[in-house]
Amino acid sequence: MNVIGIDVGGSKTVIGLVDTVGGRVERTVRLETPARERAGDDFLGRVAEEARALAADEALPVGVGICEAVDRAGEIVSAHRVPWTSAEVRAAFSFAPALVLDSDVRAAAVAEACFGVGRGLGDWLYANAGTGIASVVMRAAVPYLGCRGRAMGLGMSHLVEEDPRREPVSIEDIAGGAGMLMRARAAGLAVPSVAMLIARAEAGDASARVIVAGAGALLGRALGFLANVLDPEVVVLGGGMPSASPTYLAACRRALDESLWRPAPLCPELRVAGLGPESGLVGAALLAAPQEATAFRSG
Repeated sequence: MNVIGIDVGGSKTVIGLVDTVGGRVERTVRLETPARERAGDDFLGRVAEEARALAADEALPVGVGICEAVDRAGEIVSAHRVPWTSAEVRAAFSFAPALVLDSDVRAAAVAEACFGVGRGLGDWLYANAGTGIASVVMRAAVPYLGCRGRAMGLGMSHLVEEDPRREPVSIEDIAGGAGMLMRARAAGLAVPSVAMLIARAEAGDASARVIVAGAGALLGRALGFLANVLDPEVVVLGGGMPSASPTYLAACRRALDESLWRPAPLCPELRVAGLGPESGLVGAALLAAPQEATAFRSG
């Protein structure tokens, strides 16, 4: 059946008409996610208008995956990047017969479980590396939510202390796209965007490669830490970074391998998400599909 999926990310928001039986994206509208101070009611209204237009005259369920923390009841409980409340989202999408809210990382993981490289797996780990960093532990196609629904916060973990006189540095501050761009500019690199930073790194710019490879390596070590604790069958890496930057991916893969507790035959494989940038969109739609909406929130 057709469902409207919405993937609200740190840099872009994608609204799409998705066939949830085959995991096919029929049509999409892409919007730039504005700066936080401009990503409130007006932007929410625009997203809702685009979703209504895609649905045309059909009364279609809507699934929203957002780059914020979402609790076990489906309530948005953070406003780190997009300052929406669950009540505001429900009001904006009052035209939909059903609305499901969840974090974008869980939505993407569900899509990979159903149609991507997570299909057929038992216990596995999914991580998203894009503007920010997030992760989720999976049992087949069901995300582990944790006691409060907050079992997704890899990126916000403070495992790095660059300077004890300053604020703690999170994994996301270094390994996420926004953090990479800030660090590049602080190092004197004149780069207008993460895409330009990556392009320079892939072209052989030594200073850019230090930033990009260092970001990938830190994420790899963090994933290795999780893998040593959780013993997943496979680690799946999605988001924009692994597909955009071979340098980032290679550094992540190498650091993960070096961080894993041996013996080697028992180490989990690192796979790049099979659905690429569409995983969050497809997953958001799956979460709102009537036959799936309950099962995926039982972890």
